[in-house]
Amino acid sequence: MARILVVEDDTTQLEMRTQILEHAGYEVVTAQSVAEAVERWQGCSVVLMDLRIPKPEDGARLIQAIQGAARIIVLSGGEVDPALPVDEVLRKPCPSKRLLESIQRWTSESK
Repeated sequence: MARILVVEDDTTQLEMRTQILEHAGYEVVTAQSVAEAVERWQGCSVVLMDLRIPKPEDGARLIQAIQGAARIIVLSGGEVDPALPVDEVLRKPCPSKRLLESIQRWTSESK
């Protein structure tokens, strides 16, 4: 199964998304900051990330760092600049089923 990097600075949200993805059979790598994410994204086919980690400019910095090397799904409760080079934007709160459908679509396309 695909390897997914989940980037979220809220520990509760990070644990919940990790459990959902692991239960679905994905290998999950986690990061709570841009610095951790930059160190850990290698080998991941999808990066599922909050945009505010903790500030929106941090998320944008991470997107620029990995753009083109992995599929990027932003999961955000705030406004997302449509010019950001991401593959998909999901709105918080996002149902687990919808999240898993998106992950499945992007992992299938990145093979």
